[in-house]
Amino acid sequence: MTTASEERDMETHAESSTSADLERSSTDWYYHGIRLKNYRTPMTQVVLIGLIAFMTVGMSSALNGAGGGGLLNTQQSTNANVAVYSTFAALAFFSGTIYNRVGIRVCLMFGGFGYAFLESAYFATAHIGDRATAFIVVAGCVEGLSAAMLWTAQGAVTMGYPCEDEKGKAFAVFWTIFQMGGVIGSIIPICLNWNSKAGTVSDATFITFIAIMLFGCLLPLLLIPSDKVVRKDNTAVVLPSAPTWNSEIRGLLNVLVQDKWIVTLFPFFIASNWFYTYQKNDFNAPFFTLRTRSFNGLWSNFANMAGVWLMGLLLDFQPQKYSRMLRARFGLVFLFVATLAIWGAGWVFVKDTVRGKVPEPLIDVTESRRYAPYIIIYVFWSLYDGIFQAYAYWLLGSLSNNSARLSHYSGWYKSLQSAGAAVVWRLDGIKISYVSMYLSTWIILLGSILCTTWVAWTKVKEHSEDEGVMIVAEGLEEERGDEHDGLAGKSGDVKDVVRVKSGGIAA
Repeated sequence: MTTASEERDMETHAESSTSADLERSSTDWYYHGIRLKNYRTPMTQVVLIGLIAFMTVGMSSALNGAGGGGLLNTQQSTNANVAVYSTFAALAFFSGTIYNRVGIRVCLMFGGFGYAFLESAYFATAHIGDRATAFIVVAGCVEGLSAAMLWTAQGAVTMGYPCEDEKGKAFAVFWTIFQMGGVIGSIIPICLNWNSKAGTVSDATFITFIAIMLFGCLLPLLLIPSDKVVRKDNTAVVLPSAPTWNSEIRGLLNVLVQDKWIVTLFPFFIASNWFYTYQKNDFNAPFFTLRTRSFNGLWSNFANMAGVWLMGLLLDFQPQKYSRMLRARFGLVFLFVATLAIWGAGWVFVKDTVRGKVPEPLIDVTESRRYAPYIIIYVFWSLYDGIFQAYAYWLLGSLSNNSARLSHYSGWYKSLQSAGAAVVWRLDGIKISYVSMYLSTWIILLGSILCTTWVAWTKVKEHSEDEGVMIVAEGLEEERGDEHDGLAGKSGDVKDVVRVKSGGIAA
């Protein structure tokens, strides 16, 4: 028989278990007794990642969007970008391993620092010129290392946290907030330099940007651990258990062997940043006044956001009616047509340009008739950028729900993206013709899309079954364990299944 004491212990244990279950199923987060509503949801964490990018990458993009990192002479920014993308490419291939080992906060705090460091180098260059070359190169290398960690963490969150039917929307939310950094960052130099006749932004602009970036480095402290995030279907993000460096390196190699088809996406990865060099350094920087360059950057960021939402909503459109395979194929065809149309239209502005020959006078925003055609094509190039990036992240997110695997995918994407960028920035540095720069961009984009068709047509499934699902809700009527046991029999990656019955969580 059960004694009264034992019954009280059982009741206490049951109450404790129920309380723990409710804490695990709640999307609220408590900090020193303060309730933060829905703080554990994927979308809240995606918004925070967006704010971090807003204050770091977004501010950097605003200065780069003005051409030359805010400098009149673009040679130093070209040197910096070669250093950035070379180190970025080298580390990003392994950055998924580092992310899985050290965690999201460390990655993002270090990830933001490099952007502020490089802007300080640009600031020095504005005053001492070529004597800052060594500083520029070192700062570029540091930013490359930082960027690898920041973008890998961002990819793991936006692709791995949301449910399958929200991945397009999640990336659009992140990208919009991130691009708003570029919007605000473009408004700052417009206001501070509107009446300036100089080709370099003011000291106040540089100092403002650096301060914002350093503040952004502290925002990762607001993030919660990945395994505390609760999705809308009451599942938690499942992380690898206490990985070691050795196990993570083996995991990277295993994913590369198991998913050897990923190499067919490598041209797509390489092409994904190739167009920035021509757009920013070979079109925006040489042909426009400083205030007009910043004005172009402002509207390009709005167009970029529009492109992300257009593609993101298209790819998530009525998932109950249109299969994910169909949406993947339609999205790629849409991207191919956009490449032909937008970059084909841009050829009109490029075919007669000569490097070193600039309009006299430079094109200014106040010259409506002269300026209008240029801003229209510039906006469409930015719209295309948003469409391209949204499809790339959605496609990778559709291939897996496993956060460890997605961190490797994200790292490879940014690694090869940066390798391509290092090459094209170097081509710009040796001053090949504007026509050659443009044609290389257009041809690489078209070829990379064709290489992507095999994955889009054969590897995207209706559901990804490579993540161990942890059910965290209490009170479910059905037993889900048998279903997941079946998945475990099909995929060796499925693990950490927790069976749920009406009485709570049972291991």
